[in-house]
Amino acid sequence: MNKKLVQILLPGIVAIGVSIALYNIGNAYEISWMRFYYEQEVSTGNGFELETGGSMIPLLIGIAAGFVTEWILKRRTHSE
Repeated sequence: MNKKLVQILLPGIVAIGVSIALYNIGNAYEISWMRFYYEQEVSTGNGFELETGGSMIPLLIGIAAGFVTEWILKRRTHSE
């Protein structure tokens, strides 16, 4: 694969993968600061209401992991 393409795609893939993994761990072990949740309430008059929420911490950790991955890739290409 082209080195430039790897340098562009890999940090994003790492960020998304780490975020998804942390949200799944939070849901599996019921850790509140690592969870994403939704609640659906059905009312007879006006249809239904949907409420979503979740922690931003796994997303921020995933973004940080993406930046670290990018930094490592840049160091590796400069040393070659």
